[in-house]
Amino acid sequence: MIALILAWAAALFAPRPPAAPTPSTLAFPRDHGSHPDAAVEWWYYTGHLEDRDRRAYGFELTFFRVGELQLAHFAWTDASAGTFRYAEKAHLALPGIASSDARRLAVSNEDWSAEEIGGVHRLRARGPAGTLTLELTPRKPPVLQGERGLSRKGPGASEYSHYVSITRLDAAGALARANGGSVPLTGTAWFDHEWGPGALPAEARGWDWFAVQLSDGSEVMLYRLRAPDGSATPFSSGTFVPARGAPVPLRWSDVRFEETRFWTSPKSGARYPAAWRIGLSSLGLSLDVAPLIADQELVTEKSTGVTYWEGACRVAARRGAAALEGKAYVELTGYAGRDVPGEQAR
Repeated sequence: MIALILAWAAALFAPRPPAAPTPSTLAFPRDHGSHPDAAVEWWYYTGHLEDRDRRAYGFELTFFRVGELQLAHFAWTDASAGTFRYAEKAHLALPGIASSDARRLAVSNEDWSAEEIGGVHRLRARGPAGTLTLELTPRKPPVLQGERGLSRKGPGASEYSHYVSITRLDAAGALARANGGSVPLTGTAWFDHEWGPGALPAEARGWDWFAVQLSDGSEVMLYRLRAPDGSATPFSSGTFVPARGAPVPLRWSDVRFEETRFWTSPKSGARYPAAWRIGLSSLGLSLDVAPLIADQELVTEKSTGVTYWEGACRVAARRGAAALEGKAYVELTGYAGRDVPGEQAR
């Protein structure tokens, strides 16, 4: 995900680097762990799950580190019931309370955790809908987003992050419901990990991020950084991950992007896009993306202070003459006017 929802906080916790960044050699599983020299860092899981009756669910579990501050969000979408619930946490990094390991992927915040053991990612989080436990097994190796894992968000020396994704993981686990009973679940997940100064250019007003998994085994990561007029900045980009073979960088000049429906939040009053038609001409690929339910907005006043939309979506796609199905997670920020650099001051 390009979950830069704490980007502006970097300026409060670390000085700007003195020179433009260069790509570095990343090694795994070590670089799935924490990077204490980075001002901002996050581990980001989203996924689509089904129970034995084929009812559809979506989840988001994100751990943030901003200096010594540890934050976390957990959201649960029940498409059949039409409900969306979320929880949040905020703590200083203290033993037994909240931590992130610099040697390997092991992050926790109270009773929420994500840990990689023997190549398998094990998640646990408790929220209003119940306690989710999952084992995620990667189907593909890590994808280095941008130039060898260096993802530029603007021309400035601090306007970048190191960005790694695992674009398809098999998921298996269960939801222990808050009102009793356990629901076995299977599905697929997506993992993003970013770290760095985390700054955005001053003109950025927000971003739209898409993580798409298609039925032919391919994936698309795409993000639009929005300029004041709503257009994409020159640093908007993405990656196509084929079913087999090397990832292919995507330039925004190759993207046709249309918002086809909108939804207004009764909580924040923000007006969000609620359906998209996306074309990638170089791939002969078109995507129609729509949310499973309209209201998947998080108002995180107890942690990041950010209001954003993060939701499970369905995808109808076509590549050449072939019709495809798919699933996606979409993140929308800046629409509530409180989660982008400079918004607080205006």
